[in-house]
Amino acid sequence: MHCIENLARIALPNDVFMATIKLYYQMGKNEHYLKLFSSDIEYIMAQNAYEEARLFFRIFFPSYKVSESRLRSLRLDSTVARNKGETVVKNTFSVFQLIHNPKGSHFHLNVTEIHDLARMLFKDVYPPEKIQYQKIERQRHSLITHEIGSKREYLEQLIIKLQETKKLGIYESVFLYLNFMVDMMNMEVFRFPEHDVIAFLVFYVMMIEEGLIASRYISFFAKLSFNAHEFKTLMEKTKFGWNEGYSEIMPLARFVLRMYHDTYLELSEFARDYAYEADLEISKSDYVENTIDKLPDVFQKDDIRRKHPFISDSTINRTLKRLQDDNKIRPLGKGRSAKWVKLYQKGSKKPSAQQLNLDLEDI
Repeated sequence: MHCIENLARIALPNDVFMATIKLYYQMGKNEHYLKLFSSDIEYIMAQNAYEEARLFFRIFFPSYKVSESRLRSLRLDSTVARNKGETVVKNTFSVFQLIHNPKGSHFHLNVTEIHDLARMLFKDVYPPEKIQYQKIERQRHSLITHEIGSKREYLEQLIIKLQETKKLGIYESVFLYLNFMVDMMNMEVFRFPEHDVIAFLVFYVMMIEEGLIASRYISFFAKLSFNAHEFKTLMEKTKFGWNEGYSEIMPLARFVLRMYHDTYLELSEFARDYAYEADLEISKSDYVENTIDKLPDVFQKDDIRRKHPFISDSTINRTLKRLQDDNKIRPLGKGRSAKWVKLYQKGSKKPSAQQLNLDLEDI
């Protein structure tokens, strides 16, 4: 628990302080978002839970090669995992469905709930005896007899120290829990090797509990995935000097604050579009057509869904069919992953002669 114990000697740089203020300003809109999305909260959180789980898997389990189409299939309860990687995918979906269940109970930071989280994530990936806290030789009484302890006790002490420090009211929550995460990761409390995965997952859940609710509506791990290399480098840096109490945590703090701030900015745009759609008087089909006009010349139905998560599939399909009948777009392939190509230049709804003669095999 070297980071938590040494908080008193750390001076918070001005840029980290200002980044924290900017983030808290965005958090001041939390109540507005809760009211705005109240009627569609279950759908929004379910969609976001899938996206968070998918990207969490991509970031933290890169050695498992699972295609995007297979990921979508594994989302279904009826789909059975065929290997260890797919088992991790199924487990990850379950974890994030639990985290983002609007009717679910709150997460309490204790050794039991952390252990339950680990067991859920690695169920059928490791044998039960490996998803346990590490045993340690705490005290040797003689050459033959010795006392065996568990790192569970160390984690309990760390949690108690965190709670005592938090009660002082002098440390900002994001920074405090980042220090807790680095301590937990470096203590290597479990028998399996993915200590960083569990430590960051606990941090992610605790940030939601502390009021960083943007990740309930917008994918936080989408931001992280675009900066995955930087994130992993900064996580590794925190390990240097940890045993001596000099972990380099400030670069990671800057990074995490930026990711959460960017997530809130995207949430603000999402809320604006959501409110606009709710008050929309024009035909939703026309609205979808307008969006298609702004998409690249080759696009997929998922591109439309991301822009309009609350417009039904039937409306989108009707619009695509209408535009196809009007000779404005043409399908490339069949099925859920099929692409569409525009037959007109951007800004003009008239078919382009050049596009009409496209060799579709080259696209």
